[in-house]
Amino acid sequence: MRTLTAYLIGVVIVLAALNAIAWQAGAPRLHSLNVFSAGFALGVLGTYLSAWLNGYRRVA
Repeated sequence: MRTLTAYLIGVVIVLAALNAIAWQAGAPRLHSLNVFSAGFALGVLGTYLSAWLNGYRRVA
């Protein structure tokens, strides 16, 4: 598995877990966490897309 793909999957899992914990706890700042999570996820997705379009290669 490529490193960037593993990173993308890891980020999605961690952010989903953080959002679920905050939602269950009834945190009043849940909206801020959701906006942060969405922005971070879009940034990671943009990085992944850019690497794919520009021919990212893992050097072993």
